[in-house]
Amino acid sequence: MMSFFRRFAASPLGIGIFAIILIAFVVTLYEGKAGFGGDSLGGGGTVASVGGKKIGETEVRQRVQSQLEAARQQQPDLTMAAFVAAGGVEQTVDQIQNGRTLQIFAESQGMVASKRLVDGQIASIPAFNGPTGKFDRNIFLATLSQRKIPELELRQDFAREILTKALLTPVAGAAQMPAGLVKPYAQLLLETRSGLIGAVPSAAFANLPAPTDAEISSFYSRNIARYTLPERRIVRYALFDRSRFEDQVKPTDADIANFYKTGAASYAARETRGFTQVIVQTRDQADQLLAKVKGGQSLAEAAKAVGRAPLVVPAGDKASFAKLTSPAVAEAAFAAPKDGFAAVVQSGLGYHLIHVDTIVSTPAKTLAEVRPAIITQLSQQKLDEAASAFVAKLNDEADGGATFDEIAKKYGLTAQTTPALTKEAQNPDQPTYNAAPELSIVMRDAFLAEPDDQSAVATLGSGKSFAFWHLDKVVSAAPRPLTQVRTQVIAEASRDAESAAAKKTADAIAANINHGMPMAQAIAGAGVKLPAPRPAGGKRLDIARAGDKVPPPVALLFTMPEKSAKVLGIADSQGWYIVYLDKIDRSDTALAPGLIQATQQQLSRVISDEYAGQFVNALKAQVGSKRDAAAIDALKRSLVGGAPAQ
Repeated sequence: MMSFFRRFAASPLGIGIFAIILIAFVVTLYEGKAGFGGDSLGGGGTVASVGGKKIGETEVRQRVQSQLEAARQQQPDLTMAAFVAAGGVEQTVDQIQNGRTLQIFAESQGMVASKRLVDGQIASIPAFNGPTGKFDRNIFLATLSQRKIPELELRQDFAREILTKALLTPVAGAAQMPAGLVKPYAQLLLETRSGLIGAVPSAAFANLPAPTDAEISSFYSRNIARYTLPERRIVRYALFDRSRFEDQVKPTDADIANFYKTGAASYAARETRGFTQVIVQTRDQADQLLAKVKGGQSLAEAAKAVGRAPLVVPAGDKASFAKLTSPAVAEAAFAAPKDGFAAVVQSGLGYHLIHVDTIVSTPAKTLAEVRPAIITQLSQQKLDEAASAFVAKLNDEADGGATFDEIAKKYGLTAQTTPALTKEAQNPDQPTYNAAPELSIVMRDAFLAEPDDQSAVATLGSGKSFAFWHLDKVVSAAPRPLTQVRTQVIAEASRDAESAAAKKTADAIAANINHGMPMAQAIAGAGVKLPAPRPAGGKRLDIARAGDKVPPPVALLFTMPEKSAKVLGIADSQGWYIVYLDKIDRSDTALAPGLIQATQQQLSRVISDEYAGQFVNALKAQVGSKRDAAAIDALKRSLVGGAPAQ
């Protein structure tokens, strides 16, 4: 639920502990209908349980979808099939169980997240801020209503997050790696490796026979996930904006006069002053300072002699200055002339010597002068109120059982129907389809709905336009028939066969190298023309700093024994690398001051994660945590359109 409002993973604790253990539980958008208090957590079949409470298939499915969407922020082309194949479903179930376990344990120990703490967490979310930049409860409730999130469920999720932090922070914070244990790892960072990298391109085997019908059919069946369309939804919607209410919101003379009267203080004559002041402890000090300044010494020089420094007070009115000092001090300061000194007055802070730097007088504004601005402000306010009232009316009628068509007809809304679209408002059947901008929000909300949900209103853009929508149909994920994708299957099956032939050759070359044959000789005797090997290598510390920018074959050099060869696939089945590690040079950590300390800090964070993980595992054993492998496998198959889980 909370990932819609903020990214908890941006915090140090989220990146450290929670990224490994609980990131889905406290961050994943909560899309289920069930709370935590009942016997079942989520609808559908049961896939797991914690403390005797069931975790339903519906909740896991929704959380998997949210996890996939989050992962797509880093990897836009990630498919559900690939996510499932990488263990995404099992990881999601584990994360849900971890979160439930921590909550049950916290409650058993009498731990409670107070309402005040939860209120503070909610108020810190920018999405709930009003025009003033502060928390606005009306915006908070409107946002929850639009997303169909009950306030109680949101508060429960925040309470769980607070309890989770309270439990895991002391556990993880206790980790510290001894320097003696760290030294071998630090030395490892200083080693330098050198070797050779060869390649066997799949294109070198492009003359293989075309796949037979049986091979095509087999390849299609084994890789059915590649040809599976994701779940899509058809939505009916009607657009409207605030211009619909312009004729209803023209302010009357009485409205304008009342607005002016209510805001009289802001239209009254106003004087602001800026000051420089010095505060001292005795009246004699203040009188002496004043005498020195009147004698020609600067205020800063005179104040320095008594160990003080002038304080510049930005321009403000008398009331604001009185809050900073006292009413008596403010009265004296606002009675003095510009560039003059106020009478010395005592406050709780001491004796104030105040110089008047600036005076700005703003005359009172008449109703005639501010009338245009009031009309604009009132009109916008009434437009907001009329739009909010209309949105509430649509939602109320939908909740009362009226259909989308009935409501659209009653209020003269023009209904439109989308084709079957993905959550991203894309049409797999028509790649050139260009969705209207508003559909990105409509489809996002539609994928949170159930087929029997009532129609709802989505706020678009800056909040001045809206979409009244209804989920018309859910099109389940399903594979395209082989007849539709036969050309694609033939191409990919051919590329797969070429890659297999290239790997067989690469394996033979690596075997010869590992038996003592020089790499150049092994490549030359492969029976197919291949590029010459190239030198490669570097220092492990530089490789670690480069992260994912390091080419995969170079990274492999740092995982191999000396004088050995390994085979590594090239992306997109383009062929295979042969990686040979020739030499390892090691340096002393004395050559890199501070490396042991830096390594100690890094490994301590790893140990922190391990402590937290082991703590959660121990609690799971204590409260009872189970999962149904058969139900999870069935869920995985349904997520990829009926294909067997890979």
